[in-house]
Amino acid sequence: MPGFPSIPVLTPVALLMVLSVMIGLSGCSTSAGALGSGNQRTLSGDAASKISQCKSTDIVVDSSSQCLLDDAACYPLSNGQWCTGERGNICPAGSVALPSGQTCPPGKRCFRVGESLECTII
Repeated sequence: MPGFPSIPVLTPVALLMVLSVMIGLSGCSTSAGALGSGNQRTLSGDAASKISQCKSTDIVVDSSSQCLLDDAACYPLSNGQWCTGERGNICPAGSVALPSGQTCPPGKRCFRVGESLECTII
C-alpha cells in the first residue's frame, strides 16, 4: 500500500528461532538476583531473614562467594553469615542416572537434571 512501510513477515523457522532465544534468555534471570553463582539453590526475602542456624549437614561461611557450587545450597543467616552444603540431584521415578561422560543410548530419551546429573527414561 502506498504511504505505509512494509512490515517484514517472519517465516515459521525464523519465528521459532526468535522464540527459542527469548525462552533461553528468560532463564538467565533468577529470583535470587546476584546472590550465588553456578547452580546454587538460594533463598531470598523474608524466608532468608528468619533462618538462625544451618541445617545439620551444612556449614557456615562468611559470604555467598564462599558457597559450594554445582547444585549446592547457599542461603543467608539472620546474623549476616551464610550456610552452604551439598544437595545432590537424583533422577525422578521412572528414570536412572546416566554414567558421567556417557552419551544417551540410541533409542532412549535422556534429560539433564542438573549440572552434574543426566537421567535416562526406563
